[in-house]
Parts: sequence; structure tokens; C-alpha cells
Amino acid sequence: MGDLELEHSNEKSSFKLATPLPRWELFMIWIIHASQAFQTTMLFPMLVFMVEHYHVGSRSSHTAGQYAGILASLFPLAQFCTSILWGTVSDSTGRKPWLAFGNIVSAVSALLLGLCQRYTSACIVRFVGGLLNGTMTITKSVLGEICDGSNKAKGFGILNLAWGIGSVAGPVLSGLLAQPCSQYGIRSCPRILTSYPFLLPCVAAAIFSTAAVFASLSLRETRPNRVPYVQVNGSKPKEDCHQCVLEMGTDPSIKVTESGDEEESTKFVVIPDGTSDDKNRTVPLLRDRNVLLTSFCYSLTGLIFITTDELFPIFGAASERVGGLGLSSSSLGLILGEGGVVLFLYTLLLYPLVSQKLGPLNCFLLGLITSVPLWLVFPAASLLSHARPAQWTLLTVAMAARSAIACTTFTGVLVLISNSASSGNMGAVMGLSHSLCSFFRAVGPAFGGTIWSYAVRQTFPLHQFLAWLAISIIALFTFSIAMLLPPSLNLPAL
Repeated sequence: MGDLELEHSNEKSSFKLATPLPRWELFMIWIIHASQAFQTTMLFPMLVFMVEHYHVGSRSSHTAGQYAGILASLFPLAQFCTSILWGTVSDSTGRKPWLAFGNIVSAVSALLLGLCQRYTSACIVRFVGGLLNGTMTITKSVLGEICDGSNKAKGFGILNLAWGIGSVAGPVLSGLLAQPCSQYGIRSCPRILTSYPFLLPCVAAAIFSTAAVFASLSLRETRPNRVPYVQVNGSKPKEDCHQCVLEMGTDPSIKVTESGDEEESTKFVVIPDGTSDDKNRTVPLLRDRNVLLTSFCYSLTGLIFITTDELFPIFGAASERVGGLGLSSSSLGLILGEGGVVLFLYTLLLYPLVSQKLGPLNCFLLGLITSVPLWLVFPAASLLSHARPAQWTLLTVAMAARSAIACTTFTGVLVLISNSASSGNMGAVMGLSHSLCSFFRAVGPAFGGTIWSYAVRQTFPLHQFLAWLAISIIALFTFSIAMLLPPSLNLPAL
């Protein structure tokens, strides 16, 4: 990858004109990724109410936040355990069947969650549903394989749009559909909705995931079957060397060359004299500096945004007495919906221009550094509780800025991760990055709930800033790590 010496027989790698994106496949990927975002974030507005319904933590609002954070963390924690496995399996057996399988698991687990009556059952469903679901890892692998260096930023920008829209639609619909009998004061409410007050949002998630199953089946297989040739010591090239490429690692003595065929350029590995092809040349991904740096930056970025996704509804719904905003669920839904609209417009209209001008690395750095002061704007809105128009204006501007920063940051780092991978280990690299990110996304909700529970118990002035200040510090730390990324990651590896 980063240290491989690449030789080209032509200049086709210098992309001057953007290759058109395959619209149908990109739309299918959009549906799949948006359904996963919906599945991941739909719990946020109803977590506290679910905990109360399960009769755990209901005696204390502080412990309720902790139980809610644990339940939200289980899905990404499970994906931390299996993402590398799913990426590696898809490298070996194909992307398409496991995409469909993961979305079937999502649909079934969503329905089961809606039928849970106990906290323990809900935790088991979320955890097992995450273990058996490698959809997000494989989706990013597929996108990395249908894009090239000229259109990868745009492709991952649209993928990020899918996540943004799904992560907005999930909380908004779950807030509107959860507990319909008590929320809307329906007197003759169907018995099933009184017994299972959170069933409707889970049914919506299951329907979305079912649509993603059909989208998965409509995709073509994108996994490279093999790299055709390995040439050792000038001998006759050997076929079926897919595993050889996986084991090449970052040895500068190994050259990947390309044939001069204008219609189909054939890659093969040249191992220099004195080197045996059966010698173990494995350099694990865990020793690849670029893969590790980009994956770690991605995971910290996931921690930042998943924590704010979970923290904002809790902070917004908290009473003004403890430093919250005292907003209703419908008001929170409107603010989140506005963020979704901005994300849609920014991704389609402005981000392509920003990406073309700055490149993925600078986009990532810009997004991180501008997020540092942004997170402190949200708690500052609590100081305007007696000036509602000014408070709403500040929250609207802050949420719009958050959407633009999220697109710029996530798209930039996803392109960097994809550029650090070769065609032979795309799934493994994406699996590693998603596994690390899932761990931090698992930590995020629990971290946000715990630090907010701690903050509201304090009596010192501006204690509501505590959780948001911690997020700003993490963003600044991530920026310092991202400064170590080499500019070579702006271009894809071969």
C-alpha cells in the first residue's frame, strides 16, 4: 500500500476527468447505508422512555441515563467484535450475499426489539443483531470498489449523506411513533400498542431493512476474484495470487506493475531475486501505519459524533433547572430535521466543490478543527432560555454547521481509509476501521450519558458545559493525530 513501489506503463492513474458514478448501484448502496443509520440511531429519542418502561433506573434520572447509554452501546459494541470477520469473509466469498444476510438480520432484530418487555431482552436483541450484521463494513468496501480516484470523494460524500439522512429520519420517526397512546392521548388505543409502546418505530426500521435486502440482491458482485499473476525471479507468472497480494504487506522490494494493454490493464506482483514466493512475507494490517492512523482517526470521529447524537436529545429534553433546554420531543425533531435538510443540500451542492479544492486530507482536518468551538455553542444556547427566538436561531445555525462539518469530516476520512487499502484487502481494511469505530461508538453513548448524569449533579456555574467541553477536547486530540497522516493518502493505492 503506502510503501509499495508502484510502476505504471501509462498515465491513466492521473485522473483528469471524473469517471461517472454508477447511479443505480450508488442508489442501492444509499438505501442500504441509510437503513443502517436508521437502525443505529432510532433508539436515541426513546431510550430514556424505554428504560422507564422496563422499570430499570426509573427511580433516579441519573441512573436512567446510564441504563440508556448501555442499551445504546450494545449494537456498536457487537459490531466491534465481528466487523473484521465480516470484512475478511466478504474478501474471500463475495460482498453481495453477506449484504443481504446482514439486512435480514437487521429487519428481524428490529421487530424483536419492538416486542421486548424486559431490559435484559432488549439488550440481548441489540447485541446479537450487531454481532450478525456486517453490512456497514461491506457497504463501504463495495463503494470503494465501484469508485476510482476521480470520483471516490463524491461517492463517499453520497454515502455520508445516506448516513446523515438515516440518522435524522431514525430519531424523528421514532420520536413521532413511539408511545403513540400516551403521546397523543388516544383513548381507544389498540391493545398491541399499549402492550408494546415502542413497536411502531421498530416496524418502520424493519420495513426499511427489508427494502435494503432487495437493494443488496440487485447489486452486482464487486469483489475482485483474484490478481491474475505473480512473477518470481523472472519465472513464468503464477495464477491465483489473491492471497499473495494480501500477504505482500509494505515491503519496498516488491513491485506492483501494470501491463500496457489499453483495454484491460493487468496487475501482477514481481518478487525480486533471492526471494521465495513461499516465504512468509505477511505484514499484518495492524503494522500498516497508514491503515492504523486512518482507522484510529475514523474511530475517534465516530466517538465524537455518536456522543453528540446521543447527548443532544438528553440535553435538549432536560429541564432548564439542571442546565438543559427544556424542549419538547417535537421541537427536538424539528431541529434535527433542519440539520438533515442542510446535510442534503451541502452534500450535493457544496461539498463536491470543497473536496475538489482541498482534497480528502485537508477536508478531514478542516472539519475537525472547526468542530472544536462548535460543540460549545450547543450548551451556550441554555443561557438564552429567556430569549426563545435567539435560542432557536443559535440552535438552528449550530445544527446546520454540525451537518456540514459531519459531511466534510466523515467523507474525508472514509476516502483516506479507502485510499490506504489495496483491491485485495479492501474488506479487511474496512472491517478493521469499522471495528475500531464501532468500539468507540459503543463507548460514546455510555460516555455521554454518564458524563451528563455527573454534570447535572454538580452545582458549580455552567456545569452543563462539562460534557460538551469533553467532546471539544477529543476533537482537538483527533486533529493532532490527523496531522500525522501523509499527503500520499489523497490518492488511492493500487
